[in-house]
Amino acid sequence: MKQLIILPWLLIFSANLFAQDTSCTQYHKGKFTYTDSANNTIIVKRKNNFQVETNQTTGVWINFRITWKSDCEYQLEQVGTNSKARRKFNHTFTTTIISKVYDKTGYEYTCACKDANAQKITGMMKRVFE
Repeated sequence: MKQLIILPWLLIFSANLFAQDTSCTQYHKGKFTYTDSANNTIIVKRKNNFQVETNQTTGVWINFRITWKSDCEYQLEQVGTNSKARRKFNHTFTTTIISKVYDKTGYEYTCACKDANAQKITGMMKRVFE
């Protein structure tokens, strides 16, 4: 009888262990890359509550404050940049949702970006392994 009671708990516990491998928390820190709408490669570095994005082609960097709203949803606040054209977006917020996780290699995201006239944008963020 005890085995019948313990078995469901073991199944639930083991399922939780395996689910953590594909959770969004693995993307809260690290180095990533994505391609923007102009086909430029953007390098993203996340550490603690900050994210820095650097355009490999133009050299433009943007600093963001990142706030995790849930495991798979975060909000970015632009706090600084070396681009005069992008300074008008300082202290604006963008909410991003991780819509699909690809194991440890990356994820798909959806966001409503202020600088794109509040259009929903989808893309792929790839993890960079160093």
